[in-house]
Amino acid sequence: MSAERPPDAAPRLLRGGIRARLGPGVRLADVAPGGDPDRLLTRPDCDVLKLQPKVTVGAVSTPAGRIYVKRYNVFAWRVALASLWRSSPAAAAWQAAAALGARGFATPEPLAAIDVRRGGLLRKSFFITREVAGAVTADRFWQMILQEPASRRGPGRRAVAHALGDLFRRLHAAGVYHNDLKDVNVLVEGPAETMRCVLLDLERVRIVRRLGRRRRVKNLMQLARTLGPQASASDRLRFLAAYLGDAAGRDERRAWARAVGRAAARKDAGRRAVATGPQPRVSCTVIAQDEEAMIEGCLASVAWCDEIVVVDGGSADRTVAVARRFTDRVLSHAWPGHRAQKQFALEATTGDWVLNLDADERVSPELVSEIRAALADVPPGVGGFAIPRLVGYLGRWWYRGGWYPRRVVRLVRRTTTRWGGTDPHERALVSGTVRWLEAPILHYTYRDISDHLRSVNHLTTVAAAERSGRRIGAGRFLVEPFWRFLRAYVLAGGALEGFPGLFTAGTGAFYAFLRAAKVWELQVHAATASAKGAGGRPRARASS
Repeated sequence: MSAERPPDAAPRLLRGGIRARLGPGVRLADVAPGGDPDRLLTRPDCDVLKLQPKVTVGAVSTPAGRIYVKRYNVFAWRVALASLWRSSPAAAAWQAAAALGARGFATPEPLAAIDVRRGGLLRKSFFITREVAGAVTADRFWQMILQEPASRRGPGRRAVAHALGDLFRRLHAAGVYHNDLKDVNVLVEGPAETMRCVLLDLERVRIVRRLGRRRRVKNLMQLARTLGPQASASDRLRFLAAYLGDAAGRDERRAWARAVGRAAARKDAGRRAVATGPQPRVSCTVIAQDEEAMIEGCLASVAWCDEIVVVDGGSADRTVAVARRFTDRVLSHAWPGHRAQKQFALEATTGDWVLNLDADERVSPELVSEIRAALADVPPGVGGFAIPRLVGYLGRWWYRGGWYPRRVVRLVRRTTTRWGGTDPHERALVSGTVRWLEAPILHYTYRDISDHLRSVNHLTTVAAAERSGRRIGAGRFLVEPFWRFLRAYVLAGGALEGFPGLFTAGTGAFYAFLRAAKVWELQVHAATASAKGAGGRPRARASS
């Protein structure tokens, strides 16, 4: 953690408009391969903790140790234009870490602040910190305290309330204002009696000469709305006693409590109530074969499901052993094809709803929340939910190039669903209406370009076998590949991704061409075999 002020050196200008501030002994290559931290965020072994329009957060192991990468997205033109005269969020977080360290407050150790600019406009910004080992957010820490035996629960609650109240008191006395001081933005390490608080979301920190009552109430309200509902009235009063100090009397504490309550009520006014009905039972199915390298991340992302069913098609690696760490429902079934294997998996489940994933996919944190909210109040006529997929490949998330959103029906009502389509493009057929979800499934399609080309070769072979009876003409060889390239590269914005956009558009066009060529080849082989068969049969005797 940051115990002293980190070096506040001016950023170094690197190639391609990259500006970087680096901590002592930190190499750019360790925290930003190729100068781009997106290469870390889009790795399959990166634990994506937040994926939102404004910010993405991931934790990943690197030569510099376990690190957290926070990417600030330039999500609107007004943000890009304001970056001409304002510091980037990453630079603000770097400076806040220095200011907080100088005032005796703990933050994660800053490793780097990296900006990417084009023509002076900010394109993306990254703040990279070292993991605080063993620390958890304040909300999780409070839940752990509540699960303790009664003899330890009371002292733990008193200690946490006092520690958080003292933290807020010291912050405000030092002129530190955090614009979003809720429970998830405070890490806690150590036991409750000696807990230490570590501040997150540092780009929101401002240092002022004197903190007015309005801002103080706002900070207290932010904690009250998040951690407060899980606390008792006594817990909240202990927090206020620690915050206001021994000199404050009961009337003053109650006045502050009323002010915080009114602020929370104003914040919640007009907000749509979240459905809180009973949750139906959710199963997850994953079909796999030789997916040792990918299936662990997939299954970890669905640990919240009531049942996980993995169907293995005959793996030669450790796929089954890895899967058994997450579920005892690991079934062996000789590979019959994508569609039939998914139908077998569906029939093996017992949940009311079934979420289907491939081994190279993950459920994003936002999707988990959205699924729970949707299933808490789903009408009887709804048979499934279509979910967008976001591809991580070549060091970027593919929002362009025609790869997003491409919604697929993956969350279905078990009793009204069967699998159809043609391999390798199987699809869920549901009875009832299909609704859309907005948060994505994360899809790690290819390890690299070589893996991409191997996949194209395999999938076109499977697809050609399904289409062998179709007529193949010039349209399939020329028009369809050209249209695919034009659609991906020009209409879907692939050109804005530089060479990776050109490559993916080209391989999409090549996929269509190669599939048509393999259909043609199968038809030639079939015609040749038919001719040989006809030539080898005895000729009919002429009638006299």
